[in-house]
Amino acid sequence: MANDNIKDSINALNTGDSSAFKNMIQQELLSRAKESISTQRIVAGQTFFDDQEPEIAVSDEVDDSQMELQLEPEETPDEEIQATV
Repeated sequence: MANDNIKDSINALNTGDSSAFKNMIQQELLSRAKESISTQRIVAGQTFFDDQEPEIAVSDEVDDSQMELQLEPEETPDEEIQATV
């Protein structure tokens, strides 16, 4: 169903006022684009906040066979370090 702006633009075209027709159609398209963007932002926001993080299964059991500590021996400096003032 055409709204009043579309009807007015068609009437302007019928009367030979092509610049008024062009301006009215551009204004209508801009209005529809802004409305569509606004709606898409709302949907994107709802989708973002509705997404739930997946649950990760955590086991309380520990496999001791995989827990080997590999410690490196402490290193000793090759030179003595003296404090300078």
